[in-house]
Amino acid sequence: MFPRPGSVDNLLSKLRCSGNGVAVRKRHHKRSTFFYAYECTEYAYCSTTSRRSNVESRPCISCKVTTCDECRIHCVYQSIYEAPSDPNDLPNFSGFVLLDPFEVAILSPHHLPRELAGLPAWRNPATDSTAGPYHDQGFLDMPLDSDQAAAPEKISDVLDIDLGIVSLRTWSASSQFGFPSPVLRSLCKTVEERKLMLCEFCSMEAPKGYKAIVPELPRLPWLSKQIDRSAQVLRECHCSLRSRILDRWQCVKCYENEESTMRSIASIAPGSDTCMCRCGHYAKRAVCMWCWGDIIESGDVYEYART
Repeated sequence: MFPRPGSVDNLLSKLRCSGNGVAVRKRHHKRSTFFYAYECTEYAYCSTTSRRSNVESRPCISCKVTTCDECRIHCVYQSIYEAPSDPNDLPNFSGFVLLDPFEVAILSPHHLPRELAGLPAWRNPATDSTAGPYHDQGFLDMPLDSDQAAAPEKISDVLDIDLGIVSLRTWSASSQFGFPSPVLRSLCKTVEERKLMLCEFCSMEAPKGYKAIVPELPRLPWLSKQIDRSAQVLRECHCSLRSRILDRWQCVKCYENEESTMRSIASIAPGSDTCMCRCGHYAKRAVCMWCWGDIIESGDVYEYART
């Protein structure tokens, strides 16, 4: 007896969230020394163990298992709160970028008066079940244990950059601190690892899909719909961090597996001072492994591959 198509996915979607995403986050994320010095509080609880009734859950786009908003992947997790020492001061917020280990400062709109626009003040999600957490919002600042300086970056602006035509390595609201902005280095690393460098010959095969590339690539299931053996032209990439990460409701574990696969592909390329295709020839273009589209940006893509 065989299950009907979709019945397993339907069953998985009816289960409660397992909490695995929060467990993976806690394994990767490391609190800074400031967390303990200033008696901060942290909110990172699966909907199954949280007292909140309004935590959204959906099936993971990859494994179809029910995943709550705390167990899915976010670009910026706002999870840590520091109470102000003076009632007239604003509280401080911090969190983590993706699964990067370093605790980073996050500024609320109220920290920058020009951004207020009547928005309600951020509160402590650990003690107020109607507040936050404020994932993917506000302004991203430096890791708290870093001695570098850089201007904060508005998170919503970073999330919507067209990464097919703009390099995150050379984008910043302020060029005062050089490129890439130290604030964006973790996101830059993730964005750059999606790039597959191809020579002229391999580029001719690329429109047929990732399975046409030699040496053979590992299985990339999220690209299964992009396989067209008769295609002649590779479409352009217009991915953004929002479209890839936030618009795809994906559990942390599946995200981790996909990133590991792309990272392993990048590591197979021949080592050289010159940007090389995996087949051993000089690379001429970059293809996005998120969408299998042609990345049309400045020569920075090749410069990065040599560093």
